[in-house]
Amino acid sequence: MLLSDVHLNEILPERPPGWWEYKGPASRQDRDLVGLLSSLEARRPAAYDATELIFNGDTFEFDLVKSHPPGVKVPVEGLPPTSEASVFKIQRILADHPELVHGLARFLAAGNRVVFVMGNHDRELCYPEVQEVLRTTVARAAPVGRGVDVAAAIRFEPWFVYRPGVLYAEHGQQYDATCSYRDVLDPIVPADRQHPPEVETNFGSLMGRHTLSRLGTFNPYNDESFILSFGGYLRHWLDNYWPRRSFFSAYFVAVGRALWEIFTRGRRAAKRKARDDASYLAYARAQGVDPGFIAMAERLASPPIIETPRLVIHELWLDRFAFMLAALGLIIGAALMVETWSQGLLLLVLLPAFVFVFRAMGRGSLALQERARWGLVAEQIATRLDVPVVCFGHSHRPERRPLTGGGRYYNLGSWAPVLESDRGSTLWRARRFLVLRPRPRGGVYAVFGRWDHDRQGTVG
Repeated sequence: MLLSDVHLNEILPERPPGWWEYKGPASRQDRDLVGLLSSLEARRPAAYDATELIFNGDTFEFDLVKSHPPGVKVPVEGLPPTSEASVFKIQRILADHPELVHGLARFLAAGNRVVFVMGNHDRELCYPEVQEVLRTTVARAAPVGRGVDVAAAIRFEPWFVYRPGVLYAEHGQQYDATCSYRDVLDPIVPADRQHPPEVETNFGSLMGRHTLSRLGTFNPYNDESFILSFGGYLRHWLDNYWPRRSFFSAYFVAVGRALWEIFTRGRRAAKRKARDDASYLAYARAQGVDPGFIAMAERLASPPIIETPRLVIHELWLDRFAFMLAALGLIIGAALMVETWSQGLLLLVLLPAFVFVFRAMGRGSLALQERARWGLVAEQIATRLDVPVVCFGHSHRPERRPLTGGGRYYNLGSWAPVLESDRGSTLWRARRFLVLRPRPRGGVYAVFGRWDHDRQGTVG
């Protein structure tokens, strides 16, 4: 069984009113996830003696942990992605989700297995120390005498899961320029005189850490909450910030800090050793794919946006803000020079042109545009590996489409925290799971089910 983008958060019972609602106790997904595991066990046919559960990336939300050890001074955006800090984060997340930890321990103690694919929000799972904390914590919650077996049933994958003739699954951030990594198998930025080694933080995670620590009224897991038009941002400002809280000033502070971090980490990343081709060859052998497939997957991947400054400027709206300031200055200057009615009318005629140019500049989020090609990526993967099922996550939008070779591409949606304000949105309906059962005579039986929030059960 596969599911994706759970985004287990730290839980903050005490928060400013209306702030970080996605971290509130009511946002816990534990009951739903444990219910799904129990339902899966109860429905498994007798012909199958065990279940492999694949969490297809972003299971844990490392980027938005704002807590820190007592006495440790940290910036408002939280601890950096170092090994020591990441150990603290996973300990905090697991401590805040005890029901799920115990439910997973029971599931594994029954002879099942789990694989955690690393996404872009839980890339800190790459640290062996973090993996050990997760294994140890779940093993401690196992029934008496089953701890060693439970720990051994937990695996981690930095890139993809491949089951010949059945499945190819990866999180999908490599096909999104705002969240991709230069080196998906080794994302560690080397140390310098001021910084220890740490995970390379992609553009999306950087902006999330910096903006969402200062702007707490958005649900970061719901695109419809934070990808808005200019008018939408104005309305959000008036409804939630004006006049007591800062909005635009907080955003520009976040942008400034994120740009500085991009610049400083970029310089450090540029000094890192060349990519270790031997590690990619070893990974290909371990996964049972040929090196040519690895080369193809890398060609299909999107270069990180931080390598293209003009795209960074566009994603941050800096080009549109600059245009607005220039246009406003031009209008004010021209208005001061108007001496006749004809000159005034000519100035009014220019206003629609300014609006047209501004709207033309707002061609939408690059992340949303990139998702349009994922089906084509899945086609090439399915053809190359001859698998009937290709799965991604990352977008939080469930999808199922046929492949020309006869298989299917699935996007697994999301089990991220949802709020009452998200009711009716795509995220509210996104809790999907995919059950695959290889048939003895070939082929794969597939069920793409949905978990219903209100009924606390499966649909379809």
